[in-house]
This record gives sequence, C-alpha cells and structure tokens, in this order.
Amino acid sequence: MQLSFDLAGGPLPEVRDRLLAAFGPQRPHARMDPVSQLIKSSISGRTQDEVSWSAFLRLRAAFDSWEALAQAEPLAVVEIIHDVTHAEDKARRLPHALRLIQQKVGALSLEHLSEMDVDSARWWLQGLPGIGVKTSASILNFSHLAMRALVVDTHVHRAAKRLGLVDRHHDTAHAYQALMVQIPNGWTADDLYELHWLMKGLGKVVCTHFEAVCGACPLKALCPKTGVTFSAEIMPWRPHAAPTA
Repeated sequence: MQLSFDLAGGPLPEVRDRLLAAFGPQRPHARMDPVSQLIKSSISGRTQDEVSWSAFLRLRAAFDSWEALAQAEPLAVVEIIHDVTHAEDKARRLPHALRLIQQKVGALSLEHLSEMDVDSARWWLQGLPGIGVKTSASILNFSHLAMRALVVDTHVHRAAKRLGLVDRHHDTAHAYQALMVQIPNGWTADDLYELHWLMKGLGKVVCTHFEAVCGACPLKALCPKTGVTFSAEIMPWRPHAAPTA
C-alpha cells in the first residue's frame, strides 16, 4: 500500500505511530542554549554522532567561553575538531559565524530568534557561513528555543524518499519544505524532535544507504520502496535509537 498524500490526514501520524511501537519514545531529555547547539550542529555534518559529540566537548573544554572560540584562529580549532568530516572548512566557518552573530546582535546570543516565526528565524540563521537547512532546523528545534522545525539529515532524507513522502529528486531544502507541509498543525516542537529521531533510527539501521532491510521494517506495509535497489528480509539485530541533541 502506497502512502497517501491527503495532507489533512496524511501518512505522518501513522509513520510516527509505527516507528514509536518499534523504537519507543524519543523525547528530549535536555536542550542546550541555541549558540551551543549551533556549534554542535555546525561540526556534525557528515559525521557520526559520537565523533561530533566528542569534538564538541573538546571545544567546550578548550575555550573559557564561546566568545573566545569566536576569536580563535582556524588552525587552533581544526586541531581540536580534527576527526570530524571536513574539519578544515568547519574550523574556518564556525568562528566566522560566531563573530557575525556578535556583529549583528551586539552579543553572542540567538535568543532574539524566539521572537520570529520559524521561517524567518531559519533564513536569518542560513545567512551565516556554514549554516544550511539541516543546521538551522537543528538550532531551532533541538535548542531551548524549541521551535517547530523538522531536522532533515541524511538518514531522514533517505527514508522520506523511499517512503514516497518526498520526491526522490528533492534536495534537502525541498525535502524539508515537502515534509513540513505534511506535519499536522497540532504537533509540537517535541513531536517534530521525536519524528526526526524515529526516522533517523530507521535510516541508520533498517533503511540504510547500501541495503534496505525491508523484511524487518515497521513501515513495510506502507512503503512503496521508492529508489530501493537492494533489500533484505532478515536483520540479525534489533534497532535501538538513542536521542541526542
């Protein structure tokens, strides 16, 4: 059975409910301030969570404040975050982004974003170097701003395409827009946080890049398998999704 695109009663509630039954609740335990979340999310792209978390904690230990990080030389930053993907680019862009916030706001703070609507806040963030659709959404949703923005990372994007929730040719920006249109009006920021981690868990251990384990998928009765080139019927482990910011 293919997913319905009746947006008033679309597929996302059933997708969420089936993934909840498989993975369990994925509610936030704690939220960082938005500047800390910007730093964490900025170094996380194309990098495993445990690697980016370790790099973030090293940054926090190395600098007395994020204002000090804003003034750091890229070479000093890259030594700390050397094991994240594209470390040199991130080490150059991150201090620059922090300095731009200081120039625009008058302080290293993103609290003013809480006074904006989600799209305005997202576009403000995306005017900073190194901040794209995924990173801006993570700052808005994962931090204590707790705004209604869905974080579409590689795993969520892949799963959404295979489920037929977005066009298979959509880039991340178009996928974000297509998914946000389908979000029920009553869903909160915590609901979008949970949907992200549920779909990320699916994409990491079931609907993976190289092999979709369709036989073990909790959504197999709904999925048209759009773009799936190879699937397996048996998975030797049970997926566990642990939410982290």
